Amino acid sequence: MTGGGQRLPWRYRLSLRLRITLLTAAVVAVVVALGGFLILVALRAALVSAADEAVEVRAQELAALAARDELPRPLPAMHDPVTFAEVVADGRTVTASEGLVGGEGFGLARERAGEVALYGVSRLPLPGTGPYRVAARGVDTASGPMTVFVAVSVANLEHTMGLATRIGAIGISLLVLVLASVTWLAIGRALAPVDAIRARADAITGQNLDQRVPVPAQHDEIGRLARTVNQMLGRLQHSAEKQRRFVADAAHELRSPIASLRVQLETARDGDGSRRREGDMLHETARMEGLVDQLLVLARADADGPWLRLATVDLDDIVDSAVGALGSVGPVTIDTSGVDPVQLCGDADLLEQVVRNLVQNALRHARSAVRVSASAVGGDLAVLTVDDDGPGVPEHRRAEIFGRFVRLEDSRDRDRGGVGLGLAIVAEIADAHGGRVSVSDSPSGGARFVVELPVDGPAPEDGSAVAR
Repeated sequence: MTGGGQRLPWRYRLSLRLRITLLTAAVVAVVVALGGFLILVALRAALVSAADEAVEVRAQELAALAARDELPRPLPAMHDPVTFAEVVADGRTVTASEGLVGGEGFGLARERAGEVALYGVSRLPLPGTGPYRVAARGVDTASGPMTVFVAVSVANLEHTMGLATRIGAIGISLLVLVLASVTWLAIGRALAPVDAIRARADAITGQNLDQRVPVPAQHDEIGRLARTVNQMLGRLQHSAEKQRRFVADAAHELRSPIASLRVQLETARDGDGSRRREGDMLHETARMEGLVDQLLVLARADADGPWLRLATVDLDDIVDSAVGALGSVGPVTIDTSGVDPVQLCGDADLLEQVVRNLVQNALRHARSAVRVSASAVGGDLAVLTVDDDGPGVPEHRRAEIFGRFVRLEDSRDRDRGGVGLGLAIVAEIADAHGGRVSVSDSPSGGARFVVELPVDGPAPEDGSAVAR
């Protein structure tokens, strides 16, 4: 049934196995039948040619006898093949073979002297059955012009051709039947893995993405299809697990500020509306707002649609804007003297968020100073560096800190450690721009975060992330 409730035409309801079998049988039947027809035509032509040659030779012999006036009366029987002859002059029979029915002549048109005609007739007054092949030769004799007719029956030829046609039709039918059966079995055997793949794929849902379709031992198209499907299922499973972890972690992180707000609101309802409690509620609200903003950025990064809006931007201006927006940071100083003028193709808002996240991360861990620098390397790379003099990042943890909701043990404090999304967002934005982010030891004794971005923007293969 179609989407509109209409029944599909019968040709669309046939299975692939049946369609291939029918097509193969039809093609073979047509080709073999055409070949058989051509063979029969050639065979009949050869047999008719042999009969024509026999009657022509005998007509020539009789014409030679007539020219010498040596024709026997009646004409003797001629065998191998059995032929009948008649010599006609001025519309009367001069001599003929014995056995003409009722003494009648052939009644055929005469030929001029020296001319020979070969043709077929369906009936002659001869014993036996037709059709016949006739040779007519004109000859000049002492008694005047005569025409020699020699006829041979080709009834056996027609019978042979009919029998050959029937045998060929039966043979072709059996051949097509056997071929169709073999094709049906062979295709069924070849498509069995496909049916197994289909059955397993039909049973896989979002709840059991860990299952895989069976892979046949053969390294053919079906084997490659099964392996490709399994690779796709692996990617879907990874994506689904990533989304589930993302939702679970987001829900877990949102519970704390929501619960804190509820407690603060319940306390305020009971009459305690102190300034301190209002400040706590504002703090929790701002924290929850920041978390939602970060989740939205990651959701945009995970979406298939474009999320970058590229333009030519000044990285030094972005650094000044991001650092200026942080305001006063207490005893920790932010040094931006190492920021050089750098232009690149990128998303200004997202690059500012990269700078802001890295500087905020450095401020959480720095003891007294954070240093931000930016420069161009080789004319095709923009490098942003953020150093702090804090405890640094242990080498065995550097590969994981760019994951989502990952926080080091000494940063678990809710007020100082954030929610573990800032560095993940930095990594996502850098990757979308065709760059990368890394962490190492800082000369100041803490951590150094380095973001490398191509000056010309993301490469063409990264164009899916770009909003044009």
